[in-house]
Amino acid sequence: MSPHSRSKLTRFLIAEALAIGVFFLAGATALKFKPTDPTILLSIDIITVAAAVAVAILPILFFAVRPILPRG
Repeated sequence: MSPHSRSKLTRFLIAEALAIGVFFLAGATALKFKPTDPTILLSIDIITVAAAVAVAILPILFFAVRPILPRG
């Protein structure tokens, strides 16, 4: 594995772990504290959905999108 591929994989794993962590923390907060304030509920819902979207899109951004190389 080349150094570039290894660093790309490391960055991906860190980003994915952070997104999954935020996803689980937001879900655990919603389930544990059961907030009744609509503003807090909406904030938790938005964070949960954003983290879920990030978890789904990160592999695409890291591995499916090829870098554009200059013609030479």
